[in-house]
Amino acid sequence: MKPFFITAILVQTCLTNFAQQVFYYKVLIASTTEKVNKVYVAYEIAGEKIIDSFLLAKKQVVLTKKILQPVAATIYTNLKQTGSQSVFLANNSVKAAITEKSINVQETKLQSDFLFLTENDRIRPTYFPLYGELSSKNDTAGLNKLAVIFDSLKKDDINKSYNYFTANKNSLLRLFAFNRYTTFFADYSKIEKDFNLLPAWAKNSPDGKNISSKIDGAKSAQINTAARKFIQLTSTGQSFNIEAFEGKYILIDFWASWCVPCRKEHPNLIKLYEQFKNKNFDIVSVSLDSDKNAWIEAIIKDKINWTNVSDLKGQQNEIAIKYGVQSVPANFLINPNGVIIEKNLSSEMLYEKLTTLLNK
Repeated sequence: MKPFFITAILVQTCLTNFAQQVFYYKVLIASTTEKVNKVYVAYEIAGEKIIDSFLLAKKQVVLTKKILQPVAATIYTNLKQTGSQSVFLANNSVKAAITEKSINVQETKLQSDFLFLTENDRIRPTYFPLYGELSSKNDTAGLNKLAVIFDSLKKDDINKSYNYFTANKNSLLRLFAFNRYTTFFADYSKIEKDFNLLPAWAKNSPDGKNISSKIDGAKSAQINTAARKFIQLTSTGQSFNIEAFEGKYILIDFWASWCVPCRKEHPNLIKLYEQFKNKNFDIVSVSLDSDKNAWIEAIIKDKINWTNVSDLKGQQNEIAIKYGVQSVPANFLINPNGVIIEKNLSSEMLYEKLTTLLNK
């Protein structure tokens, strides 16, 4: 069967300080099967998930829609066995050949750079089954070895993305690279210098504005500053106000179901909570999940029995923005007067601190 081509064009005009920046993407699909009748392009901008779709019933389809910034995306179809492909959309043409069993994207310089930066994203999932197996067996030695592997992948991500950021000042992947390495910063105020090196279109993009808000949040969430107030829904759908815990020592713990180091710490936090919960101490866990089912399943599996909240906006969680949190795990210890007295404590450090404060 002769392939037919479908063109999807997305164009958006972004205003920078004094100039107009146009972002678009064009997807050219060559399909050899009539079983595929719909193609999807999914991406996320500033925590908002967007799915563009178009039918393959016609030989020519033009879809015009706003896109606010260059963005990583996933192409997939109505046919599950075709799988999916990750692509980067930034003033470029993406050519994809679809069969009943695969989607193959033509290599370009932009696509090659994108795949280079995201290489470890395709490696990590191969270890998830092993993590589940080791966790079910409480194999501490095995989990420690796995933690070393994940740490090595993290360091590789940081090096690759930082080097790309510094070496490619005019690349439309620059904001993406910046996000790749700064996501591991525990104190987001420390990335302000690099943020200021970004071009105007990046700073004024939705992601750029969120980064700016997190930098401001991190600046205001330093030790010896007043903790920011917040209200968010719990895992059971109830509204929780942090003011309900006023007068207590509170650990605000930021985590996510997909964060291996976070989940590795849960058994230690549980022991601490049981030991100090009747001594004017409580924990509020803030999840940076976007998948509610994954969040709830992790809470149940890890047996977390303190307050859990999330707005399911992923790394754009409103509390995370207020506290300048981009990387998890992260935490803040607040005293009964509502002042941050420590942050980013390990379980051992937290135990020593609570022992000093609460066993007087």
